[in-house]
Formats: sequence, C-alpha cells, structure tokens
Amino acid sequence: MKSTHRNFWSFFWRVGAGFLAFWLVVMAGFTLLLGWQTAQEMHAAMQENLKYFYNDWLTTQLKGYPNSGEGGNLKDWLYSPFANDKYLDDYVGTTITETAVLAADDEILQDDSGWLRAYLDKEYEELINTGIGVPTYEIVMAGQPKRVYEAIMRWNDDVMWHTGIFGNVTVDGWLVDNRIYPKTIRVEYRGYNSKDTQLKNETVECEYDAEQFAGIELQTFRVDRATMPGNVDTPFEEQIDSVSNPRRIVLREWVTTPQQGTGGYQESVKPWLVTMYRHLVVQTAAAPEGYLVVQYASEGYPIKECLPTLVPVYGFSFALAVLFSAILAFALLRVWRKQARVEQARRDTTAALAHELKTPLSVLSATAELLSNDMAQDKRAHYLDVIQQQAQRMDGSVRRMLELSRLEAGAKALRREQVSLSALARERLDAAVPPDSCLHTSVVVDGPDEAKADRALLTRAFDALLENAVQHTPPDGSITVRIENGVCAVVNTGEAIPSAALPRLWEPYYQAEPARSKQGDGLGLSIAKTVFDLHGYTYGAENTPAGPRFWFRFGKT
Repeated sequence: MKSTHRNFWSFFWRVGAGFLAFWLVVMAGFTLLLGWQTAQEMHAAMQENLKYFYNDWLTTQLKGYPNSGEGGNLKDWLYSPFANDKYLDDYVGTTITETAVLAADDEILQDDSGWLRAYLDKEYEELINTGIGVPTYEIVMAGQPKRVYEAIMRWNDDVMWHTGIFGNVTVDGWLVDNRIYPKTIRVEYRGYNSKDTQLKNETVECEYDAEQFAGIELQTFRVDRATMPGNVDTPFEEQIDSVSNPRRIVLREWVTTPQQGTGGYQESVKPWLVTMYRHLVVQTAAAPEGYLVVQYASEGYPIKECLPTLVPVYGFSFALAVLFSAILAFALLRVWRKQARVEQARRDTTAALAHELKTPLSVLSATAELLSNDMAQDKRAHYLDVIQQQAQRMDGSVRRMLELSRLEAGAKALRREQVSLSALARERLDAAVPPDSCLHTSVVVDGPDEAKADRALLTRAFDALLENAVQHTPPDGSITVRIENGVCAVVNTGEAIPSAALPRLWEPYYQAEPARSKQGDGLGLSIAKTVFDLHGYTYGAENTPAGPRFWFRFGKT
C-alpha cells in the first residue's frame, strides 16, 4: 500500500470525475428524449396550424370572392393581413411561423409581413371627420434592431392600455410601392399608471440606407394597428424574441419565393434539435385568376422549449451528483485511512514481534551455546530453567497474538449470558494478585452489577485490565474495581499516564513507558479493547486524583 498522503479533495476530484461522466451521459439521454417528445408535439401543432390556415382562413376568404371577378382583384380582396394566424401555436418564442399566398403568375397576394400598418398622418383628420376609409400601408420592419420592436410592442401592450395608459405612434419614413420604410419611430404616451407616474415618451432610430431613398419625400405616418404574437398571457420577452428573431427573415424569404414542384404537396424536415417543416400546398381553380399556391414554413426549437424543465433538472441533479461525490469521497477516505491504520498496525506488529522474540531467542541461543560446554550439574539445571522460561515467554506472546487476531477477525461468536461483574472482578483479582503481594485490593458496588455478556471474553478483558494495574502499582499500593451507574472501572494508585499516551494505550504493542513495565508485551489492553468492541461497550482511560483509571460502560446510566 502506498504511503502517499491523501485528503478529502484528492478523493473528491477522482470520484467527481466519474460522477460527472455518468451525469453527462444520463442528462444527455434525458435531454434527447425530452427534446424528441417536444419535437413531436411541435410537429403536431404545426400541422394543425397549417390545416387551419389552409382549410379555414383561406377557404373563408375565397368563399366571399365574386367568381365573376367583379369588385376588384384577388390581391385587393385578400388585403386584410392574416398575421394573427401565424401565432396560433402555443410555442411563442420557441417556434417561428411564416405563411404566404402566391398567384399563378408568382405574384405575392398576401404574406405575414403586414403585422404593423399605418396611414398618412395628414389624412388622419379626414378619417376622423368623414369616416371615409383611407388606405393603410405596411411598415417594413424586417432587419430592425431589437430596441425598435421593444418600443412598438411596449406601446401595444394590453396590460398598459387596461391600466389607463394610452399612446400614439408616428413614423417618419419613405413610401415606396405602397410600403413604408421607417427612419424614425416616436412613441408618445398619455395617461397615468396606478402610481400616478406618466411614462416617458421615446424616439428610436431605425436602420435604413439613405442612398436608397435619395430623392423620395420623407413623410409622417400614424400607426393604425400592430399584431402581436401569442395572447394576453404571453410574456413580453417571448413576444420580442418571436418578432425579432433573425430566422424569421429566412422563413419569410422562403415562403415568398416561388418553389419548384407546385403541382402537389411537398414537405422538408430538418433534424429535430432545430426542426423545420416546410409545406407547399396547391389549390387549383380557386379563383378566376387560376390556381393559388399556399406556402407555409415553420421552424421550432424543442430544446429551447424544454429549458424551463431542463434547467431545474440539470441544477438539482448536478447538486445531487456533487453531494454523492462528497459522500463517496468521504467514505473512501475513511476506508483508505482505516487501511492505512491497518497497514501501520501490521508494520508495528511485525516490528514489535521481532523485538519481542529477539530477546528470548538471543537468550535461548546463548544458553544453548553454554550448555554445549562441560559444566557443573547445578549450572546446567539453571540454564535449562532459563531456556524453559524464555520458551514459555515466547509461547505466551504467540498465543496472545493469535488470540488478538481471532478476536479482531470475529472468529469467535459471542455467547451472551447474565454475568455478575462484582463476582467476576473478585475472582480475577485473586488470580491476578500474587499471594505474597502487599497490594491492597477491593471491589466497590453501587447499583446493578449484572451484564449480558460473553463470560469467557469478559474474563479475558478483566485479566488484561487487572494485569496492567498490577504491573504499574507500586508496593503497598491499592487496586480498586468500582461498579456504579452502569460503568465498571479499575483504578490503581501510581504515577499518572502521560497525556500524549492516553489515546494510544489500546493499540497493539504500545507501551507508554516500556522501561516501567516489569513484564508484558503490550497486547493485553488491545485484547480488552477488541472484547469491548465486540460487545458494543464504550471504554476509555484517564488520570484521576486516585490514580490511572481504566473503564468500560456495560449498561445504561
């Protein structure tokens, strides 16, 4: 295992990269599916609009047209603009629609460009005084900057009119072929809103080519009406986007340009991420002038339509991905640290084992070498006794290591039973304290002293705590086992444990002050810790005025 230092962020970036890739794949699939579904809905709406335009509007217009041709030509008859019909769909801002009617000689009889119309300002009085209709002219608005559309549409806002704000719009422009090319648009307001604040008048400059209109009189026109997209509930920004979209100019050019194959029905479709449906409809013998060609072009943006759904979904799912990345990174960091601790414990165990076995092996080797020489019988018996002691020491160390390994691996299942801790404490005190010892021992009980535990394992934990207390208690000192409030504690008189050593006392082979230990290999408290962990007991070590205190909680307070 590498010893490279790692922190939370080193795991977070690695995990986050994986989550990001997964998130991108899932969200891409979700976006494609939602976009495809929205595209199908848009296609259905476009088809309905085409049917309405062709079957209802145009058919109704032609029914009233005199078959004899008297009363004017068809272009005059279709004079009323049908700009409203291009906004029948529910996707204002995400769908653009243009329509046009062409005659047999490719003359444009009607299109959607007449959404803003005006008449000569000097003829306004005639209209008011005599009621005689005066001609209106289409204002060419294609290619104008967004601020021009905003000024017109703000004046035409239904909400403003309902709140008592009225206004007039006048246009300075050039009249060419019955079309007005604007130079300046002035919006003048009158009336007050609910806060008694009058709106400021505004004047906007339009885009125009002065050389194109050289020698043509600049006239003033008064706007008659404006047809806005959507309905009263359509947001202002969506209306602006629909009218000012540069793609509208492309669609208008398509529907007003004679197409090949006018003898039937034609449809062309672009990829669904930007869906365009172009329809070519032929109506023969529609009027005395001959057949009519009805052209319809509609372009939709499914992804744009999906944004109100996609934005919160993307945001929420991304936040979840970050959260899951953080949680997983934290979990991996804990696992890595645990593995690092295990690896370090393995190294410490190996080093401690080597150190623990080195001394008795050295003694055994030296003693065996001495035994090979001729010596008195009493010395030979002494050296044999040394060999036996060192072998027992090595055997005890190996047994405790194996016991600790089995406990940590959970090889021994708990066999819980009711155990009297006071009786167990007295029993183990008698076993731990040598008969010739001058140590004073006592067991103090204040409250319940029974615990449901594995007696054999708990006996091993008691032995470890008491052996540790016996080793570190000076002559004529005392060892007290105190059981009260669900806590069993072993307190011995003696020097305090260094504060830096307290957290590490439960580690295998760790000894706070090895020089003070008369015997032992540092495994006793580790075995006790493992027993407490298996039982789910909390435990600890601390210094008290009476001396070091080792405790574990076996019941509720």
